[in-house]
Order: sequence, then structure tokens, then C-alpha cells
Amino acid sequence: MSRCRVDRACRRKLSVRRAGDARCWLQGQCFRQHARALLLRIRNFAALCIVAFSGWGAENSVAEVSDAEIRSFYGAIEICKGMTKRPMALDLDKRVLCFDGQILPELDVSVADRLEDGGLFVMRSGGGDALSAVRLAEALRKRHATVVVYDYCFSACASYLLVASTTAFVRKNTLVAWHHPVSPYLCPSVEQARSSGARRLAKHTCSEAPEGFRRAYEYNKELDAWFFHTRAVVTPFDNPPQSIIVRRNLLSRFGERGEYPSNLFWTWNPRYYPSKIKTKITYEAYPQSQDEVDVLASWLHVRVIYDP
Repeated sequence: MSRCRVDRACRRKLSVRRAGDARCWLQGQCFRQHARALLLRIRNFAALCIVAFSGWGAENSVAEVSDAEIRSFYGAIEICKGMTKRPMALDLDKRVLCFDGQILPELDVSVADRLEDGGLFVMRSGGGDALSAVRLAEALRKRHATVVVYDYCFSACASYLLVASTTAFVRKNTLVAWHHPVSPYLCPSVEQARSSGARRLAKHTCSEAPEGFRRAYEYNKELDAWFFHTRAVVTPFDNPPQSIIVRRNLLSRFGERGEYPSNLFWTWNPRYYPSKIKTKITYEAYPQSQDEVDVLASWLHVRVIYDP
């Protein structure tokens, strides 16, 4: 029999020590140690989940597109590659509308009105003017077009044309990426996301921005709100979209230098789309790693953060 079983003083000391161990979770260094260990286990588990399920939504949605549809998408892409008129041209039977190039402010979108109802809009673009992109997106929506993306789709192309209509198809080996607008009158800022989750890196007019630029920026914000009012599942919609992983990456890069990293884009994993936007977007094969994204971006001379 141990001494503590018969010695009341010893039992009291043992009881106090055990109580102290319990109180350790509620105070000071001990709590922080246990909390860090718990958070590390949670983070590791979350990372395993991301690795296990990244791309699952995209692969699952491909099964919903028939082989015949995919063949028609590939055929339309070949038609558009043979088109010589840029940036936009309609094929002879008016079933395929091709777009290849920058979205310019003077873009004539009236050709989209001649696209056959339910036709295909096949595009690749590095982005451009937001207002022209919205006008073209509205025309495509009226024609109930299916958007087909190949090679690359950046900036205004990703923000507006990808979600122009009710359905879209992204061919494999295609890079779709978002970024913040670039201007010497736009300054980076850290703000709380309007939707939910972690803080995000954003841009707003600098203090020295001319009044005309400020008015134009406010107009673009109103245009964004109007556009996504009918296309987002829940408004307000944060455009450009950023996953929590991308937000942390951008904030880390911003914090290292205290300035916005230039020429930087990011992808947005399609598993987030159903809860954010109404357009049904099917990726034939969403990239599976940063290395794969780097290869796709190498000939475009941009840096793209991979969203796993």
C-alpha cells in the first residue's frame, strides 16, 4: 500500500497537483503549448483532406458532360483556330462564335446577337476592359450560349466571360486565373472578405488618384455588383474570387515586401464554384499541382498561384 493512501496530507498534495494540471489548460504557457499541438493536428488533417479531395469536384462534373458534347467542343475549338479575323468572328452556320485576343473598350459585341440560340462561344483571352466584357457576357446570356475556354482565360475573361451564360466548359491544359486590376492609382489594402472567412488582399483608389479615376473606379464597383447580382449564389460577391489558401498566400507575399506583388495571378479551385456562382462550369482536367500551373503559365510570362 502506498504512503499516499494513508497520509491525508499527501493525498491533498496529489489532489492539488492534479487540479493544477487541469487548470493548466486554462492559463498561460501550458494552454498555448496544448493549443499549438491541437492546431497542428487540425492543420495536418485539413491538408490531407485538401490533397485527397482537390480536383474531385472537377473530375466528378466531367462525367456529366457527354462524349458527343466534348467532341463538339473540340470541333468548335478547331474551327476557331482556323479563323483569321480577330478578335471575334462568327462561323458560317452561326453555331460557333470565336473570340481570341484582348477585350478592348471599343469592342463591337453586336456580332454576338447573330449567334444561333444555344450556340457555342469559344474563347481565349488575357482579359481587358470590364465594361466590354460585361456587355459581351450579357449578349451571350441572351443567346443561351455555352462558353468553351481553351489555352488561357485571365482577368476580365475569368471574371465575366467564364460566367457569362448558364454553362461553360474548360478544356484540359487550360489556365484560368484571376487578379486585381493594375493601375498606379490603385493601392493595396487588407480587408475583411464580404462573404466570409479570412482577410483578403484588395485594391482601392490611392489618396492621390485624380477625381476622374475615382469616379470610374466607383462605376466599375457598381457594375460588378449589378453583374453578379444575377450570377452569384449569394451577394455581395467578392470579385476577383480568392480561396482562403490564396488569400493567405497573397497576404504573405504582400507582408514580406509591403507592396503588391506585380504580374501575379491565381487559380480558383472549381470545388468552390457551386456555392458561389450559378453558372455550371466543367473543367475537363483542373491542374493538380503548382508545377503543372507553372508549365501552363511559362509561355504567358505571368506568375500564377495554384489553388489546391
